[in-house]
Amino acid sequence: MCTVCAALLAGCGSGPTLGGYGAPSAAALMQAQQNDEEKAKLARPDTRELYLSMIRQSQEQGSYFASLAHIEQFRIQYGAAPDVDILRADALRETGQPELAEQAYRALLGSTEAAAAWHGIGLVAAQRKDYAAAAQALREAVNRAPTEPFYLSDLGFALLSNGDAAGARVPLAQAAELRPDSRKVLSNLAVYLVVTGERARADDMMTNAKMPPATREAINKLAADIRAHTKARKQAADAAAARVAAQAAASIAPSAANNDTQTDTTKAVAAPAPAGASAKLARAGDATRSDMPTSMLDRFAHSQ
Repeated sequence: MCTVCAALLAGCGSGPTLGGYGAPSAAALMQAQQNDEEKAKLARPDTRELYLSMIRQSQEQGSYFASLAHIEQFRIQYGAAPDVDILRADALRETGQPELAEQAYRALLGSTEAAAAWHGIGLVAAQRKDYAAAAQALREAVNRAPTEPFYLSDLGFALLSNGDAAGARVPLAQAAELRPDSRKVLSNLAVYLVVTGERARADDMMTNAKMPPATREAINKLAADIRAHTKARKQAADAAAARVAAQAAASIAPSAANNDTQTDTTKAVAAPAPAGASAKLARAGDATRSDMPTSMLDRFAHSQ
């Protein structure tokens, strides 16, 4: 009997429960806790580089809102640093917060992420259609990272959108040769080719890159918009130049006319008066003659 009881007690002690009512044993609780900890480690990496890589991957998949949450958690665990702060600035830009994004980018201009920060500032400017400011910022990015194809491609597009097709050619070509597998880079180059009238080359490139009809349509529309804006900008510049020229001509004409009038008056005073003219002049001086013309300068002054 004692042997049986001992065996039963041993059996009871080795089971997962106490008292036979299904309550978890201490060992089972410890194992469950370990399992939860392992799951938490998988969900939130416990190394800095692994966590940062996960955030980058989240952004590559377009999950910028989620990445913002992870970035805040990352900064709690590891603190702020340029490599994570640039991801935060990108996420702010992509989630429709351009003012906060630009502030975050500018805070990084003196850091190791200066090139990426200038690139971000350029993209924010492009979002508000300020392509002159965008080109300036993107040039700063290219100066710091001259072999970065996306910086070059975005610079070329900003220059093209700002009406500088000649300036856009080199950075767009450089980007295409550095990243011939990038559809974004090739799309920007295709827009340039269409804008500059090289339709056949653009079609060949889009065919070789196997761009779908939707992408081709977007490229054609973008090129048409750029050409229309460039034409409108040129017309506005020509009209402004014409106004300046007209104003300059108007300011010169009264002065020249006044000089001519003064010369005629001097000649009249120096010439001898004809016979009998003194009496007429005396009578003319007695009262103001309403039919006497004023000088051109006076007429101009009264007309203002």
